[in-house]
Amino acid sequence: MPTSAPYAIPIIASVARQVRPRSVLEIGVGFGKYGVLLREYMDIWEMNTLADYDRRHWRTRIEGIEATREYITPLHDFIYDKIHLGEATRIIDTLDRYDLILMADVLEHFDKPTGASFVRKLYDHAERCVLLTYPEPCEPRGNVLDNPYEAHHSAWNRHDFKPFPRVAYKRVEGKAAVVAIVRPPHPLPLLTPCFGARRREGWKGRVAGGMVRVLGPVNASRLATWLRGRPRTLRT
Repeated sequence: MPTSAPYAIPIIASVARQVRPRSVLEIGVGFGKYGVLLREYMDIWEMNTLADYDRRHWRTRIEGIEATREYITPLHDFIYDKIHLGEATRIIDTLDRYDLILMADVLEHFDKPTGASFVRKLYDHAERCVLLTYPEPCEPRGNVLDNPYEAHHSAWNRHDFKPFPRVAYKRVEGKAAVVAIVRPPHPLPLLTPCFGARRREGWKGRVAGGMVRVLGPVNASRLATWLRGRPRTLRT
């Protein structure tokens, strides 16, 4: 299907705002919703004048890879700077590096060895972060829409990403997983739906980040409120 589950949308928007990429590669663009989401929160959200609404003034380079030509519409031509048509495992070797590489609900369509090798290639092509989502648990599935690229061939979990030095993982609503693989020395993003989470520097930042990762944003905010004795929100 040229679409994907919606569970991770707020987290992807939040991570994009934390990473602040100037170049993005999306693997498997499908209908193009993440291209729209990233364009809105990387460029439209940052508008200073009405002239900035003109795509000629957009500053973020957003490219995509799509194996199914029939999924591409005029929407893609407007939102993306370039769509590379073909199999991602072959095309990736012809491309440059990108600040952020997003692959949402695509990993399960590879067999396990191919998928693991491909994620390593994405890491090599990422300046800062590879952001993955996939169904967890993942049910086996044959072709959909008579499209062999839509079959499910593998299931993944957090332990599959242990070879990478900096990984953040979050399971969402018991149905999906979000994984951020970050290249040192860049900080791990907070995998919370809090939009555009801001990060403090120094020891306070480390403490606040640790609280959110361990307790979650709601409980971390409650603890901060109790410690300070007055209301405090971990703003986004």
